[in-house]
Amino acid sequence: MAEDYSYLGSGIVLIREWGTKLPFEEVGNVSAFTTAAQTNTIELADSQNPGGGVANSVDRVTGYTLSYTFHDFNPANFARATRGKASDIAASTVVDEDAVATVGAYTPLSLIASEITAVKPATGSTPYEAGKDYRFERGMLFIPAGSTIPAPVNGAANIKVSYKNAALGHVEAAVTAQKFYEVQFYGANEARGGKVVRAVFHKVSGGVIESMGLIGNEHGAGSVSGKVNKDPSKATGTDKSAYFNWQQEK
Repeated sequence: MAEDYSYLGSGIVLIREWGTKLPFEEVGNVSAFTTAAQTNTIELADSQNPGGGVANSVDRVTGYTLSYTFHDFNPANFARATRGKASDIAASTVVDEDAVATVGAYTPLSLIASEITAVKPATGSTPYEAGKDYRFERGMLFIPAGSTIPAPVNGAANIKVSYKNAALGHVEAAVTAQKFYEVQFYGANEARGGKVVRAVFHKVSGGVIESMGLIGNEHGAGSVSGKVNKDPSKATGTDKSAYFNWQQEK
């Protein structure tokens, strides 16, 4: 009787820039990880019979794709998926940041505030009253009805805001060229008692994020798709793939 090789997988995804010796970073919780072949079918029509049909066909592999869905919304994952750059912003105090405040509207600040310490007129020093002239909500200001803050003129700043911010992760999207990555998957086949499996993809083009759920009834997810490219340095001998390989415990 043939051995059962059914597969039900879970595991971790490791990634680093291709061609470097940087340490691998773990993507985090990944709910889907898929590779797929793309093919071009070349058919020869059966011209010997009036009924037609296919005399021969060849499926040529034109490429492989790799896609994954991550749930850890951290700066590194976002930077890779948006061709961006991630940075850290230290906890600090911002003093007298110019802002435009309008009654009945929110006033965003340059950073997510953790505490408002003072709100003053743009050209004065007497602070406005918290709770009456402004409220601290969602990391920014809200200007309620009855506020004594005057309406802005031609969109010019009419207040100065001093506030504190916690340590922040920051990503500037779409500021870098496409990068290539080495990707490795280490998993456990639950259908075979947790036997270990591994897939190594040598050179994957950094795909851009296809969707990013920020509001919904389920946990947020970011879907990314890239292409597996040829890495000639890996095809060092007979039967050595320049694309990817797979290993599994027997």
